[in-house]
Order: sequence, then C-alpha cells, then structure tokens
Amino acid sequence: MSDDIVICEKCGAEMKPLSDFYPIGMTCPNCGWGWATTYIDPINLDENDYRMILVSSENSLSNIKLVSETANCNYVEAKKLIEKAPVEIFCGKAVEVKTIKEKLEAANIEIRIEPEFPY
Repeated sequence: MSDDIVICEKCGAEMKPLSDFYPIGMTCPNCGWGWATTYIDPINLDENDYRMILVSSENSLSNIKLVSETANCNYVEAKKLIEKAPVEIFCGKAVEVKTIKEKLEAANIEIRIEPEFPY
C-alpha cells in the first residue's frame, strides 16, 4: 500500500490496511466499513531471491552514498565496490529489488539483476 491516508466513506475516520504484507484491502477501525480484493500483484507473491550486480557507476559522492545504502556498508567500502564492479551489492525479494532498482537507475548507476527480473 502507498503511504496515502485513506478516509472512510461512512464515518470519516482513517482506514487501516487489512494486511501489512499484501495490499488486499482496507477497514475502518471506527465503524467497521471496508473493502477487499482477491487480486494480489504477482510481485508480492514472488519468492525468488534476486541478486543485484553493480555493473558501473561514476565515483561521485551521491553515487557512493547510494551504493553504501544499497550494500549496507560504509562509504569507503562502497567506493571500493564501485571500483571493483561488476560486483553483487544486494540480494533480496522482488519488492525490495524493484524499489532499489528504481533509485539506482534514477542515479544512472548501471546494474544487472539475476535471475532475469520481470518487474
């Protein structure tokens, strides 16, 4: 679910998600009104572990910071990773990989994802 606040159509209270894991619906804790769906986006059900490989990046401070956040390491180690590319900087589930992929691509950091990433 997004971070947007959803207001109950019946009583005006803030709606709460039915699940913390899948965006399947909302319910009102005040009056009980809500909605649900049976559709779950396939990315939320994908159990594969995806490896994110840093292919190349400029050695700028902003890119070092982003690689540091992605690889969960300090700036010195991130700079070394950039210099050693290609190198794995993250491994995780599809939802996490998609979020990180978007940030890295926005910074023009070239990556490769294995296995093939369909999202």
